[in-house]
Amino acid sequence: MRYSAPVQELRIGLVGAGLIGGTHALVLRQIADSAHPGRVRLAAVADPAPEQRALFRERFGFEREYADGAALLRDADVDAVFVCTPTRFHAADFHAAVDRKLAVFCEKPLAMSWREGREMVEHAESARVPTQIGLVLRYSSVYSVMREELRRAEMGEPMAVMLRDDQCFPIRGLHHTAWRKDRSLSAGGTMIEHGVHDIDLMTWMFGPIARLRAWEQNRAGHPGIEDYVAVELEFASGLRAQVVNLWHDVVQRHSNRRLEVFCRNGFLASEHDMAGSFDVQVGDGHEQRVSADEVLARFVALVGREGHPMASWFGIAYLLQDLCFVDALLDGRPPGPDLRVGLEATRLVEAIYHSARAGVEVDVAAFEPAPE
Repeated sequence: MRYSAPVQELRIGLVGAGLIGGTHALVLRQIADSAHPGRVRLAAVADPAPEQRALFRERFGFEREYADGAALLRDADVDAVFVCTPTRFHAADFHAAVDRKLAVFCEKPLAMSWREGREMVEHAESARVPTQIGLVLRYSSVYSVMREELRRAEMGEPMAVMLRDDQCFPIRGLHHTAWRKDRSLSAGGTMIEHGVHDIDLMTWMFGPIARLRAWEQNRAGHPGIEDYVAVELEFASGLRAQVVNLWHDVVQRHSNRRLEVFCRNGFLASEHDMAGSFDVQVGDGHEQRVSADEVLARFVALVGREGHPMASWFGIAYLLQDLCFVDALLDGRPPGPDLRVGLEATRLVEAIYHSARAGVEVDVAAFEPAPE
């Protein structure tokens, strides 16, 4: 990796000053001010909308602005870049960054297709640059503590998993991103653009998937943009899971996940996918609520960062995700999860699409997406 030794200063560029770019900008500003004062600079932002560039300079303190990512990646004095554009532009921005030997944080999904993503991974590995994919649920305090809870011997082996992930179709409401209904800009609909988090979560919590069967619907009518996917997963362990992912039109409803895990001698459930509480029941005991405060305390201990100046913020998964990326680069360590994790999540989603469209069960280990 390029960052084979600690560095004293990290200059960050951000490509894409939209909704997710604003989330990263907000937490990076906090990291620069509270975790690494004097060592992290928000050096440049790029976006085609001048009002967005001006807003990001004023609100988050970016030092320079560019009208497009290509100009930033060609001319800006940066060490690392966050790629937060619509999915269509990920590959071009990523390759330009790697050509300059910049470290890259790429938002999910990795690319418009698995094959496009594979080219990105191979380029990064050949150039030996550090990468991280934005699969933020791996930094969720709730899911991390639930994952550890599942390892308790008294819970017994997992028997069944149910995950429902619902969100207002993100062309309205809180997640207003008009490009998500445009298949030329988006890799697809609810499964690849949102549910890719869920599929990665399933493998992170329960291991490799052996087989799957899926169904999809498109009720909103945007070509190539499905708004409902149901998946039956069978893991290599024999565990089975049902995942339902949908975009609806209930604009006042928060983006929400409900995860339930039944073990032979225990039960876990939560409707908080980032920070919050979860319920647990073991054996003949009563169902208990693990409070949000306890979850956070256990999570901070789990990641081994007690006493960190931002520990009270670690329930904000996006902040911890970006902090880990920044810390790794400053310390000369490879960040993670790297792009290979994002590539595998994309392959699994393409297996889901193939199952739904061909009406077949898919042997996941043997599956390779067909040429485009």
